[in-house]
Amino acid sequence: MLEAASPSLPPAVLYPATVLLLVLLARAMGKTPHASGKLLLAIIWLRFVMQAYHEITFTSVGGVSINALASVTVCGIGGIVLFRQLPQLGRFPILLTLVVVIAISGLANGVLMPTIETIVKWGYFAVVLLAIQDCIRRDGDTRILGLLLWSFAPPLVFQLLSFALGVGKATETDGSVSYVGGYNHESAFSIVLVTCFAVASLVPRLSPVARLTLLGACLVGIFAANYRTSLIALAPIAFGYFVFGAARSAGRDRRVLVSLLGLLVMCGAIVAANVMMGDRLTDLGAVASGSGDLIRPPEEFTEAERKLMSGRLYLWNAYIAEYRAGSDVQLLLGNGADSWIEVFGLYAHNTVVSYLYEFGIAGTALIIMVWLAMIIRAFRISDWALRGQLVCCHIGFILLNMATMPFWQVEGLILYGLLAGYTYSASLASVAPAPRPVMRRGTAPPRGRRLVARHPRTNLRTDPAGQEPQS
Repeated sequence: MLEAASPSLPPAVLYPATVLLLVLLARAMGKTPHASGKLLLAIIWLRFVMQAYHEITFTSVGGVSINALASVTVCGIGGIVLFRQLPQLGRFPILLTLVVVIAISGLANGVLMPTIETIVKWGYFAVVLLAIQDCIRRDGDTRILGLLLWSFAPPLVFQLLSFALGVGKATETDGSVSYVGGYNHESAFSIVLVTCFAVASLVPRLSPVARLTLLGACLVGIFAANYRTSLIALAPIAFGYFVFGAARSAGRDRRVLVSLLGLLVMCGAIVAANVMMGDRLTDLGAVASGSGDLIRPPEEFTEAERKLMSGRLYLWNAYIAEYRAGSDVQLLLGNGADSWIEVFGLYAHNTVVSYLYEFGIAGTALIIMVWLAMIIRAFRISDWALRGQLVCCHIGFILLNMATMPFWQVEGLILYGLLAGYTYSASLASVAPAPRPVMRRGTAPPRGRRLVARHPRTNLRTDPAGQEPQS
C-alpha cells in the first residue's frame, strides 16, 4: 500500500476509550467458557485496537514492526491453546499447498523476511479458523458470533470519535474526507466494517433491532470511510442477509414470503444506491462498456485511461507486464512475497494480479481453488437459507479481492478465517430442523439408527454422548 497514513486520534481521547473498550472485552470473554473462544475474542479485538495506534505499532523493534511481533505472538499462543486442533488443518490441503508454494517462492527469489511475514499472516488466519471451529464444535451452535460482536466495538467507537473530532484523511481528488477512526488506511478499516456486517448478519438469536442497528452502523461507517470497493463487496453480503438470512429466523411456513420481501428490499436498495453513487461508479461503467482490450502494455494507456478506477486498471497492466518479463521459474512461482514494494511501491489492489506477480501461476491457481472449494463447501449446507447466505458472503469476499487485497492485510485474513471456519462447521452439521422420531410408549427405536439430541438453543444436531455434530 505504502500511502500516506491517516492521523491518529488524540491520546486524551484514544487512551480512555481503549480502557473502557477493554473492560467490555473482558466482560464478553467471561461469557465464553472455552479457551478458544476467549482467544478468538482477544486476538481480534487486539488487532483492531492496534491499528488505531499505528504511529506506535508500525515502528520497528530490531527491524521488525510491533504489529509483526504481535502477529507472531498470536500465532505462538494460538498454537498452544489450539494444539489439539492443529491436525484439523489437514482438512484444508489446498491452503497448506498454497503456504508451501509461498515458502518455495521466497526461497527461490531470496526474499526470506517478507516470506516469513506472509506465512505468519496465514498463521493468524489459521488461529482464527481453528478457534471458531472449536467453539462451534464445543457449543453445538454459533453462539460465539454474538460474543464476537464485542470485538468490533473499537473500530465503531473510534470512527464515531474521529467524526466528532474531525479527525479524517483526504483521499479523493474531489476533496472528500475519509473518517477511519485513526486507522492507518481506509482499506483496512473498511474491511473491518465489512467483517462486522457479515458477523452481525450471521449471529443467531439476535434481536431485529440490535441486528439492524449494527448493520446500519456498518453501512454508514463504510460510507464515512469513503472506500467504494468495500461498498461493492458489501452488496452480496447484504443481499444474502435480506433475501436468505432474515428467512432463517422466520417460521418454516413463512420463510419463502420473508425471502421474497427481502428481495424487494434489496431491489429498492440497488436502485437507491445507483442514484446516490452513480458518479462514483462511472469508471466501472466506462470499463464495462469498453472494447474489451483491458489487458495491454501500460505504455498504450492514454492519460484518461490511466485514471480509470483510481488508476487500478493501469496498475494491473503494469504488474502483468512486469510478470511476463520474468524467467520461467518466476512465471511459475512468481517474484516472491512483497516483491512489488521495491518495483511499484503501491500494491496491486487485486489479489489475483498480486499473487500472479508474487507467487506465479502456481500461487494464483491455488488461491482461486481456495475460493472455489469454500463456495462448494457452502453449497453442501442442508438449510437453503443459511446456504444462500454463506454463498453470498463468499461472493462478496471474492469481489473484495478484485479491487483491494484482503489477503495482504491481517484484517482481511480475519474476515476469511471467520467465514471459512463457519462455513466448514456448518457444512459438517445438519442445520435444517429435522423431524423428531415419533415414538409410542413401550417401543424401542429402530435398529441401526441412533436418536439424535438437539442443543436447546440451536438447530445443530449433536450426539447425546457429546460427540461432534453429525452430518
